[in-house]
Amino acid sequence: MNILNIINIIESNREIYELLKNCPYEILKKFQIKNYRKNTIILNQGSVYEKFYIIVDGLADIFIMAENGKRYTLSIYSKGNYIGELEIFNKIPFTCSVEAITDITMLEIDREDFLKWYDIDKNLSSIMMKTLCAQFYRLSEKAGKDTLYNLKQRICYFLIEEASKNKANKIKNIEIMIDKEKLSCQLAVTKRSINRVLHMLNQMDIISIQNSKVIIKDMEELKKEEIRSRYE
Repeated sequence: MNILNIINIIESNREIYELLKNCPYEILKKFQIKNYRKNTIILNQGSVYEKFYIIVDGLADIFIMAENGKRYTLSIYSKGNYIGELEIFNKIPFTCSVEAITDITMLEIDREDFLKWYDIDKNLSSIMMKTLCAQFYRLSEKAGKDTLYNLKQRICYFLIEEASKNKANKIKNIEIMIDKEKLSCQLAVTKRSINRVLHMLNQMDIISIQNSKVIIKDMEELKKEEIRSRYE
């Protein structure tokens, strides 16, 4: 029954199909389907897990936690992303923790079976090489922005990107829902600092703030402010 469910997942998800399309049957049947509830810590930074994970559905927060409790989000993973590829070959501790942002479904396979799959399936090694390069590129880009640009620029950029994700075609009164707790983790700053910048943009009449909702009143001015902030 488990293998039928796995085949159904592969056939109904393009991202999963691309990763598993050449996986041998004897390896495929070793996968397990696991479900985790929203806000569950699935994997802990510093622990060793001899498994490889593929997200089938849902969103996961990939983050680092410092000794003082400060949290920094490296990336948000979704369907088709995989976890554990950096640690599984040498059985080393996970560099990050993983938390379910939503209810999440994952495929999991033991290290020994993963290594057999990796040796057999050239499609897997090719995809892993390409996606690892893409992930390192994004992380390098994020690290550069977090280090080199001030908070106002990063928040302006965040608002512009969120508006783009929402496919907003208008340039005025664009509504965006923000979670300041998660945003503070993503930008590695305090909520107070985020509120200070949002208040500044509000005073400039570029945005207005309604609890967890930000309304972009003038997208063109927001873009200009993002550019100006790069040089401050």
